[in-house]
Amino acid sequence: MNDQNLMQIIIIAILLLCGYLYLLQFVVKHSVNRSANTLLAIVLLIIYTGISVPLLMIFSRLGDMNFILLAILLLTACIVLFAALYGCLQHFRELNKGMLALFILYVLMVGYITIFSRTEGHSREIILQFDSIEEALKMRSIEPLQHLWLNILMFVPIGVLFSLIQPDRLAKLIFAIPLGLLLSTVIETTQMLLQRGQCDIEDIFANTLGAFIGLLLVRIFRRRKTE
Repeated sequence: MNDQNLMQIIIIAILLLCGYLYLLQFVVKHSVNRSANTLLAIVLLIIYTGISVPLLMIFSRLGDMNFILLAILLLTACIVLFAALYGCLQHFRELNKGMLALFILYVLMVGYITIFSRTEGHSREIILQFDSIEEALKMRSIEPLQHLWLNILMFVPIGVLFSLIQPDRLAKLIFAIPLGLLLSTVIETTQMLLQRGQCDIEDIFANTLGAFIGLLLVRIFRRRKTE
């Protein structure tokens, strides 16, 4: 198994996990019997796995890993979009329309910077190790971490803006990891499929951490404001 196939498998696993977490959140939220949420999560996991595994086997026979990756990406995006649209329609009056517009605009800007501003074939390198952290420890310098810090900072506004769309419902840390994972994985997947930029597992980690920090900052400021 080469690095590209391994990276594709990792991204597929992340996408499937994000899809399950968002689907679980949607189902639990509309569950009548709250005491049965644990059992509901297990049953949903069995059903989700039972559907995902056969689909993966079918896709693997129909095409290469890129085809599977694209199919899983579209499936996960549909699940998340459905949950998000349903939530927005259910509580439309409570949404901060300005923050929602800023969030969409910022996500589009990040997508343009990380994907579409680069020419095709800019780099086909796939990095599966935390090279910058290892290099920083060897050199005893923070200079190799510059790329990591920039990826963290780039996703901090995403966590902030997302939580401010509806602070009472979305400013929860449980949303931070799936949000960061999904958006970052979509970027890395698109880079891999279009061969624009480099596909880096370190970027996914940094972006997810950035979204987590952004959402955490909103919670801290809101807590101080209420005290």
